[in-house]
Amino acid sequence: FGSSSSAQAAQLVHLKQLTSFLLPAKMDSSIAPTGLKGKLAALEDFISMQNEELAAQRQEIESLRNDKAGIEDHYQGQLQELKKTMVGDVQRMQDEVKRHFAQQKAENGRLQQQITTLKGEKTSLQQQILGLQRRIQEIEEQVGAD
Repeated sequence: FGSSSSAQAAQLVHLKQLTSFLLPAKMDSSIAPTGLKGKLAALEDFISMQNEELAAQRQEIESLRNDKAGIEDHYQGQLQELKKTMVGDVQRMQDEVKRHFAQQKAENGRLQQQITTLKGEKTSLQQQILGLQRRIQEIEEQVGAD
């Protein structure tokens, strides 16, 4: 994780505090600790503050990790739900296509049967026409002969 600007600002404040504790103060001597024991106590306070800041940062990291895991779980659940919905939709469409295909195949068979029947009827009619034409010709020949 990268440091945020507020974390950097806090570190800068802590660094200034440490510097003011350890180096001789040019300011009012009542503010800066005097003597080795005072500087040591100030350093311990500074370390304690740093440890508290570190613990807070660790808690923040853990919180962000938990948030990330929650978000991932949420989106994983949505993805699974979407997959399930899409699989159902695709299955339904495939079934519908199969049903339409079967209907079309049955219709094609029915039409083919009608075509075959009509071809047979056409052939029969053509034979009847030829027979009638011969009969007409015969009748005309008989009438012409009389």
